[in-house]
Amino acid sequence: MAHRRIPTGRHITGAILRFLIWLLLRIKVHGAENIPAKGAGIIYYNHIHWLDPVLICGKSPRYAVPLTKIEASRWPLVGQLLRWYHVIFITRGVVDRAALKATWEVLADGDISVISPEGTRSLTGRLQTAKEGLAFVARQAPDAWLIPCAVTGTPQFRWHFPLINRPLVHITYGQPFKFRWPRKATGEADAPEGRVSREMLREMTDEAMAQLALLLPEEMRGDYADADAGQRRWLMDL
Repeated sequence: MAHRRIPTGRHITGAILRFLIWLLLRIKVHGAENIPAKGAGIIYYNHIHWLDPVLICGKSPRYAVPLTKIEASRWPLVGQLLRWYHVIFITRGVVDRAALKATWEVLADGDISVISPEGTRSLTGRLQTAKEGLAFVARQAPDAWLIPCAVTGTPQFRWHFPLINRPLVHITYGQPFKFRWPRKATGEADAPEGRVSREMLREMTDEAMAQLALLLPEEMRGDYADADAGQRRWLMDL
């Protein structure tokens, strides 16, 4: 498929976004060199503030498109800015086929999708049990890589002037991997042609979340505090 042109609005609003990030926050990005330089990919992160996907995309070395709750599209001014920037609005709690189709188009173009597997922001700052949607999205793009991204510090953000004591936000990337899909004929886990059950999607997502939890402080690991990051039945290194 031919690569879709990056929307003009992304260039304009992206420049504004980078300026605002510089003005209002101190950002330290760790492990950005782990992001593959090419190929379709999924950045998945812990969601603790509405700024999280904004900062990930704003600091990404590649074109990345986040999924954002549909409610944000109705916010005055912000909704229009998000459309110009190019986000995918998703209705939570249902199977949003339009959002899924748009996400798969981003991956088909060889770009990056930015996803919160928890489905909603954590009010406590601790990881919540993720939905199977992360693995479900990846299932339709079996060659896409995934990379965990841990975000800390964003809840300290406040709109205030003068611009002193800017909050320090850390964005930390882990190691990229691919899901190991079951083989059709034998059930062996090394090819994308086989049937994938919901239980498999659940296991894949949990293994991926264990990789994310490893990047977070212990007090933020929440439902994955006891997850074994060494359990990699469904994960394989690039």
